Amino acid sequence: MEVIIAIFALLFLGIIIGLCLNIFWLGFAAVLYFVPTIVAAYKKHPHTLWIFLINLFFGWSVAGWIIPLLWAFDFDKVIKDFIEYRKSKDAKDIVIEGENVEENTENQN
Repeated sequence: MEVIIAIFALLFLGIIIGLCLNIFWLGFAAVLYFVPTIVAAYKKHPHTLWIFLINLFFGWSVAGWIIPLLWAFDFDKVIKDFIEYRKSKDAKDIVIEGENVEENTENQN
């Protein structure tokens, strides 16, 4: 009789541990799935709702997860800021077709 109780106890313990692990992995997967929404909410993005909706319905695809992530990080703003920075920078080097050409600051006579 004690053997049967021990077997049932081990089965019950295995079921409880399995359920806890499944709940943990499902929670981890949900957090990973909604990373773009979490980032947008943390950064107080003005379009958090749209990022959430795109993430919710299309996040299962690669593009449906990456696009909201880039949008949450304001990636287009980062690119525009970088372009403006490069335009406004007083660089002594000019890049022409992949080659560095140094500006000649000396007066040539």
